[in-house]
Amino acid sequence: MVFLLLFVFDIAEQAFFSIYRYSLCAKLFVRVYSILYICYMVKQRDLILNRFDSLHFARASHEIVKYRPEFYDENGHYQKDEWTSFSDVGKEYEGRIVTMEEYMEIENRFISITHAILEEAGCKYVTLGYIENSRSKKVKEGMRIPVSEIDHYLRLALRGKVFIVFINSSRGIQFDWSEDYLYMHLYCRIPEDRLRSIVESRGLYLDPRSKR
Repeated sequence: MVFLLLFVFDIAEQAFFSIYRYSLCAKLFVRVYSILYICYMVKQRDLILNRFDSLHFARASHEIVKYRPEFYDENGHYQKDEWTSFSDVGKEYEGRIVTMEEYMEIENRFISITHAILEEAGCKYVTLGYIENSRSKKVKEGMRIPVSEIDHYLRLALRGKVFIVFINSSRGIQFDWSEDYLYMHLYCRIPEDRLRSIVESRGLYLDPRSKR
């Protein structure tokens, strides 16, 4: 009986130390992974910020808007007094009140276009690469969002609740919305003719200021 108890104790001791060593290895792995991931996100953040000042990025990027091209002047300034953001719902423009239904129609067009662009580019996910003015702990830089689940984040950005730069570096995609005026800034590798077809078939406009 004593030998049996010693044998069981020996097995239990070995099991305990095996689990302990495994736990230490797991903690070390998690810590190393976290450090590497933070370094990666810092690099991505710097890349995004540098792109804003990059001439190459400016030449390869596009604007998608709700504003008709014929109402821009030669300097690229829009001449009509019309609503420009979610905060304008309930306000009067050109003698009428902006309704939630009117706003939602435009917002849904932007979301439809975004999904079409991501599908065209072969994106299965996007990363929240850069964030400003977020009041939610559930919206963090580095979050990887499946395309099927991005509508919530798109609507937050469209409504000016948070500024988000969405990226998928492997597919050459980066986009965001200005905090007012509903300008979608897009960098992608999709040919311009195909991109224009995607945008205009859904009732919005691609690069209207470049036509002036």
